Amino acid sequence: MNKRAFLRSILATAAVPLLPACTTPPAPKPELVRVTGTVAYRERIALDPSAEIVVQLLDVSRMDVAATVLAEQRIRADGKQVPIAFELSVDPARIDPRMRYNVSARILKDGQLLFITDRAYPVLTYREGNTASLMLTRVDR
Repeated sequence: MNKRAFLRSILATAAVPLLPACTTPPAPKPELVRVTGTVAYRERIALDPSAEIVVQLLDVSRMDVAATVLAEQRIRADGKQVPIAFELSVDPARIDPRMRYNVSARILKDGQLLFITDRAYPVLTYREGNTASLMLTRVDR
């Protein structure tokens, strides 16, 4: 083996352990987009401990189509009273700055609807921010 071939083999052998250091590390996962706020109602009625509060982040961009649920949180009342805090998290890749997003909520007891949002609470795009104070309306039975 000539001198040149010998040096190449030594350099190649020495470089092999360095190859993993040359690979790019995996990209960090993007931080989730968070939407926070509170759910409340005006009536001076104690919330039943068995009630469930359902808060959803909705894509409401498309007309004449049901809204797409991007995130949902279900909260058991368990003695808590309004206002009740919520936090919704969604992958930022699912948020398109050209679309419109709303937060909605409802309160159920044994599957029966008691309170619901009756207006839009826009968030995230078009400078709306990422917080919402939801005021629910009582459903007449």
